[in-house]
Amino acid sequence: MARGKVNLQRIQNRVNRRVTFSKRKAGLLKKASELSVLCEAEIGLIIFSPTGKLYEFASPSMNRIIGKYLKGCDSTGCPIQLPEYVEPLRLEFEDLRRQITQSEKVCKHMIGEDLDLLNLKELQQLEKKMSLGARRIRSRKGKILSENVEFYK
Repeated sequence: MARGKVNLQRIQNRVNRRVTFSKRKAGLLKKASELSVLCEAEIGLIIFSPTGKLYEFASPSMNRIIGKYLKGCDSTGCPIQLPEYVEPLRLEFEDLRRQITQSEKVCKHMIGEDLDLLNLKELQQLEKKMSLGARRIRSRKGKILSENVEFYK
């Protein structure tokens, strides 16, 4: 039984497109695995789904294969052309990493850790923020308690 020729164009039905992606991805990963075992080839396969999920296969390891690729590009003089959107994404990534680090510091300060790093003015600001937060918490708690008392009366 022979397979029919497949018309290569985007599948319009979303469910069919997902099913096809899943099946073909599995087939591609299986073929890459077979090729690495049968031919002792070093293979690195990276797949991003339409939703952005990463799938990869590497034999023996992705780092080794990428290193070998970069070394091969350096020796042959073929520059790696990254798409123009990679640099802005890298910058955004670095900015988000800085924001996360700063948020983690603030969180640690709020629970009373790493206070040795703060000067007097910063400690006073932190104390002010925490007392304001405590007042808001007490206010909200009081409101909920009074609502519960009213409910049970």
